[in-house]
Amino acid sequence: MVNDHLHVGVVQTSLKAEAAWVDDGSGNWQNCIRMSQYEELRAKREIRHFLASLKGRNPSPDIILLPELAIPIGFEQQLRKAAEKLEAIIIAGLDYRIETAAPTPTVSNEALIIVPRRLKGKQIAGQTHVRRIGKTYPAPAEKIKLDTITGGPVAFRPHPTVWVFESSELGKFGVAICYDFMDLDRIVMYRNKIQTLFILAYNRDTTSFDHMAEALSRTLFCNVVVCNCGQFGGSLAVSPFREPFRRLIYRHSGQKLTHAQVVKLPLAALCDHQNGTHRSGFKSLPPGFGDDLVLSSTTTKI
Repeated sequence: MVNDHLHVGVVQTSLKAEAAWVDDGSGNWQNCIRMSQYEELRAKREIRHFLASLKGRNPSPDIILLPELAIPIGFEQQLRKAAEKLEAIIIAGLDYRIETAAPTPTVSNEALIIVPRRLKGKQIAGQTHVRRIGKTYPAPAEKIKLDTITGGPVAFRPHPTVWVFESSELGKFGVAICYDFMDLDRIVMYRNKIQTLFILAYNRDTTSFDHMAEALSRTLFCNVVVCNCGQFGGSLAVSPFREPFRRLIYRHSGQKLTHAQVVKLPLAALCDHQNGTHRSGFKSLPPGFGDDLVLSSTTTKI
């Protein structure tokens, strides 16, 4: 049986692209595609600080989010240990992964989903499990940067997969990385499949993501949580409540601000409402939600 509420820790780190990924002109594209050594050390220190600050929170988070590209390669083992100590799922964006098997310079943009063997004191598995999910579409500015790196161009390896994770207590949730949030095919596949959609972002167009989050919260009828970097801000969480003032659960606006917060989202009541057991406080389900009806397309020349 799912919990009444889902508690989510949202962490905004201060990673700055201009400082972290520097094209040094050496012609070694691999040096240009990884965080600089100084920024990597600073990122690790900052992440440790924020995760430690979440440990004493009451209520403690069920799931902790960190933005796209926030985790240096090589910090994965420490992140796994942190998930075990916090007894919480960690969903975090990784620095670019170099595809060593590719014949030409190629990278992928991935996130880690770390599920510890214990969640809030309850044993759920014999060992901690780690799953990688990949980004399907690079953002236009991201692609331009990869194409123009000295020693490149650097290709982007797409991961055309839609993931749905299921927990008896935390419900069903999906995870997407930044620009994939705009992919309509992906969004349709989430329809009536999840209670929460998590977006890991390094996104400067925060207003568009605000509008997308609220719209998809109503059409997918689920919680939507965007975890953006502190460089641009704009992290938020919305739920499909009827009253407008209740829909915005959390928003952190403003640039160049690091931040960590635990937010409480509806879960059990949202599940009931999705399944047709009307729960007061939520909007009506969108048209066709849960139906097998397929619309036919007709083109008429006029």
